[in-house]
Amino acid sequence: MNSELISRMVMLAICLLLAAPSPASGYGRSVEDLVGVFSISKEVKIGGSSQCFSSQESSDPLAPPRTDQAGPLSDDQAPGISGLFLDPPQISLAAPQPVNLTAHLIDDQAIWAAEADLSGPDGESITALFSSLNRSSGTARDGFYSAQILLPGNISGEWHLEKLTLVDGEGNRKILSKEELQSLGLPTTISVV
Repeated sequence: MNSELISRMVMLAICLLLAAPSPASGYGRSVEDLVGVFSISKEVKIGGSSQCFSSQESSDPLAPPRTDQAGPLSDDQAPGISGLFLDPPQISLAAPQPVNLTAHLIDDQAIWAAEADLSGPDGESITALFSSLNRSSGTARDGFYSAQILLPGNISGEWHLEKLTLVDGEGNRKILSKEELQSLGLPTTISVV
């Protein structure tokens, strides 16, 4: 009977040892190792946070939303221009009025935006933005985009379109200088008389 009692006690001791919680050091170097392996990070942005309203991407109006599209059919061609209209090409110093700029832009996928940089007679500068939201006719691939600028009414002389930057939905850019625009037969001057 003693041997039976001893074997039962040994079995009970083994069961107790197996059922007892084992230390973390048996599976990792520390409790932190185990917690680190299974921890989940969560970031919550509150509407009042400045991070919700400003980012590097949104500060550039010519930067389209980023896509991770890649492959043999990805868009790697910059957009082009088929026409440019400055209306009116001459304004009176006595009665300043807005100048309407219309660009006929083309792309194999979709136009995102364009930006016209003009310089004035005394070194002033004005930028006109042609947004994809300002398409007046056509399609995203072949459309007319409009912008409007108001030149200062106290300076006479010529304003020159120094460069025109075209951007498509994938971020492909083409920058056309004043000379390149003139070689295409496009207007680059607005006169204030």
